[in-house]
Formats: sequence, C-alpha cells, structure tokens
Amino acid sequence: MMRRALVSLLLAAPTLAFAADVYVPGSPEDPHVREAQYLLRDHRTLSAAIELRLSDKKNDALRMPEAYQWRLAESYLAFGLRDRAEEIYRSLAGSSSDKDRIASAQLDVAEFDYQRGYLAEARATLYKMREVLPESAVVRWQDLLARVLLAESRYGEAADVLTELNNAGNQSSYTRFNLGVALVNDGRTAQGQTVLDRVGRLVPDDLEDLALRDRANTSLGWHFLQNQQGGTAKPIFSRVRVEGPFSNRALLGLGWAELAPQGDRVVKAEVGDDKPDADPFTTFSTLGVLVRPGFLEDDIFKRAGLRAFSLKKASREETDALQRALVPWVELISRDPMDTAVQEAWLAIPFTLDRLGAYTQALQYYEKAVGVLENAHDRMDKALESIKRGRMVETIVRREIDSEAGRDWKLRDLPDAPETYFLQSLLAEHRFQEALKNYRDVRMMSRNLEAWQQRLATVERSASNTDRADMRVDQVIERQRAQWKAPWAGLKIQLHGDEKLSVPGATTPAAPSQPAVTSQLQLSGVPARFNGVREQTSTLHARIGGLREQLAQAGAEQARLLQDMSVAELEGQQRQIERYLVEARFALARLYDRQIKGELDAQ
Repeated sequence: MMRRALVSLLLAAPTLAFAADVYVPGSPEDPHVREAQYLLRDHRTLSAAIELRLSDKKNDALRMPEAYQWRLAESYLAFGLRDRAEEIYRSLAGSSSDKDRIASAQLDVAEFDYQRGYLAEARATLYKMREVLPESAVVRWQDLLARVLLAESRYGEAADVLTELNNAGNQSSYTRFNLGVALVNDGRTAQGQTVLDRVGRLVPDDLEDLALRDRANTSLGWHFLQNQQGGTAKPIFSRVRVEGPFSNRALLGLGWAELAPQGDRVVKAEVGDDKPDADPFTTFSTLGVLVRPGFLEDDIFKRAGLRAFSLKKASREETDALQRALVPWVELISRDPMDTAVQEAWLAIPFTLDRLGAYTQALQYYEKAVGVLENAHDRMDKALESIKRGRMVETIVRREIDSEAGRDWKLRDLPDAPETYFLQSLLAEHRFQEALKNYRDVRMMSRNLEAWQQRLATVERSASNTDRADMRVDQVIERQRAQWKAPWAGLKIQLHGDEKLSVPGATTPAAPSQPAVTSQLQLSGVPARFNGVREQTSTLHARIGGLREQLAQAGAEQARLLQDMSVAELEGQQRQIERYLVEARFALARLYDRQIKGELDAQ
C-alpha cells in the first residue's frame, strides 16, 4: 500500500507542478501582481506600477481582473498619479461589490487632493460619496471633510459635519480639536471653548496626545487672553508642559495673562455626548509649577541677574501681577533666542521692570534685548543666503533620493543648516511637504533615466565592438547570398537493391496525378531601414534625452517653488525681528533721554 501511494504521488507530481504554473494574467496568482504587492509593502511604488504593466500585454488596464486594477490604482495614487488612479477607481465603483474598499479608495483620492491644496475637488468628491457612505467610513469621512472645510474657512459647515451624526464618542481627539476650532470661529464660542477644554484635559497615551493636549491648551489660553479674560487663561496655560513644541508660546501667554484684565469666570457649555473631564495634570512638569514660588527653584530671578528694586509707581495689586508675569518670562529668555516667543519675552521683561520702577535694570535688559535681536537678524541673513543656494532642500532629498515612496514619503529628520530651525512650521505644512515630494520624485526619476542611459551606452558599445567594417543593408544581403550554401550540398545518397520484389502485374496502380501547386511566395525587397541593436539604442537614447529635459525643467520649477516659500517665510520672520528691534531701540532711547534729564531715580 505504501509503495502504491508513493507511485501515485510521483505520477501526480508533474501534473501538480504544471498546474501551479497556470494563471490568468492580472489575477492574484499572477507573479507580476504578487511582485507588485511586495513592492508596495516596501514603498517602491513606481517599480510596483511598472511590474503590473508588464502583465498587461494589451495595454488596457480596465479589462484586467479586479485584483490587478486595485493594485495598479493603489500604485498610481501612491506615486502621485492621481488622475490615472481615479479613472480605475471609477471603473471599479461600477463593477466591484466591495463597497467598503471603494469608499476607502475615494477617501484616499480626496485626501490626496486636500494635501495638494485642491480643496474644491476634495470637497466635491466627499459630498458626492455622502449618500452611499458605508458605516465603516463615516468617521474618516467626517474628519477629512471637516479639515477641507476648515482650510476653506467654512467653519459653520465644518462644525455641522462633525456634530450632525451625534457620534462624538467614535471621533478621535484630533477631530474634536478641529470641532472646537470650527465652533469658536463660527461664533458658537461657549461650545467651542468647552470642546477645546476637554481636549486640553485628555489623558495622553503617547507623545502625539501630549502635543495635541498642549496645542489645545495653548490655543484656548490665547483665545481667552485676546478676549481680556486673563483669569481664565492662566490655569489653562498652566496645563502645558514645561518642555514641548508649544511651551514657549504658553510661557509667553502665561506672563501676559497676569497683566491682562482678569474677566469673569467662563461657564462651560455642553456639546453632544462629550466625555467627563479628566485630570489634566498627568505629568509633573507643567507650567503650573513655575507659578508656585519656591517649589521648582528658590529664586527664579537669580538666573536672570535681577536685583531687588524699588516699587514706587505701581499699586500693590499691580506690583504683584507684574512680579508674577516675570516668572514665566525669565524662564522663557533662557531658551533659544531665534524663537519669536523668546524674542518677545526679551522685550516684555524690561517693559515690566520699567512699570515696576526698576529703571536701571530695565535699561540693561533693553540693551541685552537689542543685542539678542541683532544677532538673530544676522543669523536670519545667513539663513536666507543658504536658502537661495538651495542647500537645505538638496540636503533633505539627498539621503533618500532613490526612495519610491511617493506621496507616502515623510520628512523624518532635518539637515543641520542655519535655516532649518526657522522653517520648522513651514516644513510641517502640506504645501511645502507636497512640493518637496514632487522635487524628490523628479530627482529620483532623473537618476533612473541616467542609469538607463548608462546601460544603453554599454549595450551600444558591445554592439559596436566588432572587427567588421560598416556596410550598407544591400551589401549585407549580397554578402549573405554569396556565402549561402544549399543544405543538401555534399549529401551522398546510396541505393540498395530490394530482394523481395512483388510478382509482376501485382503492382498497385498509381493514383491520378494531382495538379501542381504553384508557390505564391515572392522575395521581398531590401528593407528601407535596418532596426538592429545600434538603431534601437539610438532611438532610446533620443527618448531618454527628451525625458531628462522635461524632468530637469519640472525639477527647476519645484526647486524654485520651495525656495520662494522658504524665502517668504524667513523674510516674514525677519520683518518681525526688525519690528522688535525698532521697539527695543525706541524704548532704550526713551530711557536714556529720561536718564539724561534726571527723571530716573538712582537704584
């Protein structure tokens, strides 16, 4: 029995192996489709699209199997070929029964449009799919449509989209933050404040949650501050971490909140099914520590070199507020002077000292502020020079210049360049990121064409490496004819007699003769053009040369766009520094004038 089983298995093995090689082009079993799937997981989107096209012999993707179309559309969109992907997705929407996957694909296209700044197109796509939206895509659809509407300043519509389904419990903290912003800007201030306050009290699970909580508290604190409600703003600013992306702005706001009108207590308004408040102080190192004298440090003023000063002009209540305002600002000036919040603190401290009557120390701090701002202005000049040379952008893309990640590529680290720090906010914006992706993709494709040009040159050299002289086509044909030999030439035929002949008269009569078949073949003429290896490589060289010129032009346009955005951002920051410098110099001149006139009391 065992032997029979082994024999049966061996006999079946060739059949099984043959069956494994049979597949429908474009099906999930197609090696090209499987290879493309692997390449997509490896973020090699261009190679995945090329691999899929090798399986499409008739160059008609819409007639290929569904698995093929999904992979090809995904590859196209991942590499940034949005229109080609959308064409396939439209075809699949009419043929596929997987509604969840179709909705996800449409959301991917809308997300692509939003990131590229095509807001009207993204909004049209999202509203069009509203009636057939599956339940699994509702939350993502709400979040994306709200972001599009916020970018268009359509705050009321954004708020309605996020509240009309009453599904706040399923929304992310980022979506709730956007809802708070939309409500505040739409005039539903109390509701928006409540939503932002709840986001500012969330219990974080990771660093992203911490950053979002800090952002919500900073935004809400400045909102109250601008509405002359310093008393409400102070505890909200105090929730922000001492070290974080929003700490400097919160420290600056915390100081101004001490000097602003305290206002009335703000009453919270309920919105939807918000969850109850959580304890915001989930980490010890919040700004609230700084306003508790002696808790973090015996005397925070010692670091700033502040001495005791006379308090002659301010009331006791005002004096206490001014001294409390100095606490976060003294902490703030110890940080990077290129931050605009730090620069403003350098002006706020001498302003406060002047109000307190510490004129000499105010004068000294204005002098320090002028020095800090002039140094910042000089560093900004160097950053502008570096930007105009294109150093930063080139450094960013050089590290991953061969990556095919396309639209999924993300900027993971920044180059060590003078302008990098000043452009952090710009680098995080979609408009800069998308232009940077375009520039990097153009550079990657240019390198691919350069590599192919080198391969073709190698093939061309190999084809040209011969001792034969160049000949015309007709000469080649004549030479081949002259060298031709009949295949039967030299063949020897030997005859042998048959000893078993038939009886005379017993032969089979010959069949009636058939009409002779006349051959219809004719010799062709000499071809007008020979298309050999050398000719084909010359044609490909010309095509590659044209493509490289197009890519060079596109790369120059994207580089110029990136440079213009960077220069505009840096020049805006430089103008702000110049305004601070004017204020500092004017205040310094005023104090010098009063000192000369003897109006300042000696300290």
